[in-house]
Amino acid sequence: MKRAHKIAALAIVVSAALALLIIQALWRPFVFHHEPEKPQVYDVHIDINRPDAVIDSSALSRLPRDIIRVPLLHTLLTEDFVDYYQTHPTRLSAEGALRRFAFEHDLDWRDSIVKQIFDEPARVLLWRSPDGRLGRWMISMRRNGIAKLAQAIGNVAASDSQLSRIATLHDDTPVYALRLATGHTLIYAAKDDRLVIMSEPGMLLDNANEPIRERVKAVTRMLDDGADDALRSYGLEHVPLATNGHRLVVSVNYLSFGYQAFFMGIDALRFDFAPSANGGESTWSTSALVVPEHLPQGWNSADLWHALPANPAACASLPVDWNGAAPLLDRLGDAGKKVAPVLTTALAGPVAVCWYAKSSLVSPVFVAQLSTDAQHDPKQQEAIRHALGEVLFPQIIGAYEAKADSDENYSRLPVQASIDEAAGVASWMRPVSALSGTAVSAAAPFAKLLSAPRYFPVTLALTPRYAIFSPDAQLVDDTLAVLDKRYPALADTIAPVRLASTMVVIAPSAAAAMAEREVTLALPADQEPIFRNAARAYLFPKLHAVAQYPTISLSRRDAPLPSKAGWVSVDWHNESGR
Repeated sequence: MKRAHKIAALAIVVSAALALLIIQALWRPFVFHHEPEKPQVYDVHIDINRPDAVIDSSALSRLPRDIIRVPLLHTLLTEDFVDYYQTHPTRLSAEGALRRFAFEHDLDWRDSIVKQIFDEPARVLLWRSPDGRLGRWMISMRRNGIAKLAQAIGNVAASDSQLSRIATLHDDTPVYALRLATGHTLIYAAKDDRLVIMSEPGMLLDNANEPIRERVKAVTRMLDDGADDALRSYGLEHVPLATNGHRLVVSVNYLSFGYQAFFMGIDALRFDFAPSANGGESTWSTSALVVPEHLPQGWNSADLWHALPANPAACASLPVDWNGAAPLLDRLGDAGKKVAPVLTTALAGPVAVCWYAKSSLVSPVFVAQLSTDAQHDPKQQEAIRHALGEVLFPQIIGAYEAKADSDENYSRLPVQASIDEAAGVASWMRPVSALSGTAVSAAAPFAKLLSAPRYFPVTLALTPRYAIFSPDAQLVDDTLAVLDKRYPALADTIAPVRLASTMVVIAPSAAAAMAEREVTLALPADQEPIFRNAARAYLFPKLHAVAQYPTISLSRRDAPLPSKAGWVSVDWHNESGR
């Protein structure tokens, strides 16, 4: 019984493990590049009502410490993460500016005002910036004394070099710009006991230095009653924050680097922290925002786990809506338009993507299922074989090869096709030269035609039940071996009762090994000795510690999917202890 409690506790606290990458992104918006600003050229394109991430917190200063209550994150993150707000240049610069205001203009406020702001309940809305990080943000908070502070600042704005009034909201509430010593400019507005801080002037102003109506309206609402449409866009407007807790919401569109169009069935992930009650343990819980209308075949992943090789570094089941894939295929030109009617009817259910330590980060394997009708209809199988292998694959796979002897206008190596009629398996492979390729060019019979010392043997295989694709031919061969009962399946390591509902599988040991190898390859000793030594001294020991954790999986709870878009509770499980 005690063992069961330990496993349950581990599953609960590890529920925020997926936030590892998220948290890195959530704090980076406060990191600014010290480049000269181009005045009045903003071009900040955001949807003010749909941020890429939301942080709701009873106290932002406590959030880092509560995050590392998760054992895996406690192992990986350092003390610097916990002390982030205390020592970051932007915070220190803002605090220094306020202290200078108080001293030079004889203002009556306490020296700890910045600390008080970060100790109050707040909501942070974050959007991605052009470099892909969550670099644009708004903080909305409420605290006593803001009106007095705003009045004092307004009185000195006209005569201070760091502070200026740049706009006015509809109700005549002034908006101020605070130019920090770091070279960055924050803007903010205060009304009564509410304060809204924005990461840059372009969050509110256009290139003509005029307020953007929709954003002015949103900021005004935040100042009036603290309301915004961010929670409504994620279906959380009626879900209260736990007392003294935190809530992190991040869109799958951001996490997938914009590829969410391929799997619209899941919209966001949510991590909630509830502090201990009556001496019990504080807990993190995880939820997924599911959109059933984009899950026409449901979200059953059991068959995928039976097809994939065992021992991955990480795997995910992506709920693809094949009926909605036609517009994406249309963008591939004539080939995509030609195959769209076949693929949208012959493929069904979710797609799995897996990374293996034996391969590389840029060469996962993808497995999709054929529809039930197509599995038993030779004509449909022949149609999809023609569509994928003879039309789409030759058209979109391949790169220019300067040494290739080809009749094509865009010179590429020929596609190598293979059909095993007895097994019902057809495969196509095209070599693509690349410095980061998984195969060595010198060992290939077509080595003289390759343009780089390495290449990707990009491969597609079709069986009567599955379509398999990877830039690494070995992973495709391993998957075919699993289907032929010659290689262990991933399903053998997942509790049978959770096969259908499992969405993510992570093996820290394999993932850490892959990360260490990829970092080493990206930092050659003769080109990046400083960063390589830093990685060896600080990153690799953390990866070695993470590698000691058991394989974990994320699965939906035993409940039917909602009839409309809604949050579904999910749990993390220790698969090695099942």
